[in-house]
Amino acid sequence: MGECYLSLVSLTYAYKAKDSLRRRGIKSRIVYTPSSVKSNGCGYSVAASTDYQTAAQILRQDGIQILN
Repeated sequence: MGECYLSLVSLTYAYKAKDSLRRRGIKSRIVYTPSSVKSNGCGYSVAASTDYQTAAQILRQDGIQILN
């Protein structure tokens, strides 16, 4: 499975997102937001080893705002 990119409001929230996904057994890493991902955020995203919908749902449940 490929990675999905989730753009976040700050580096702090990128770390919170990574931890949130880790607690649910999803591997992720913090990366510079790729130019292909449109965002007005801090320049950091989380690359998660799951589909976008699953990752986004988890982060939203934990109160983490996603910009893309």
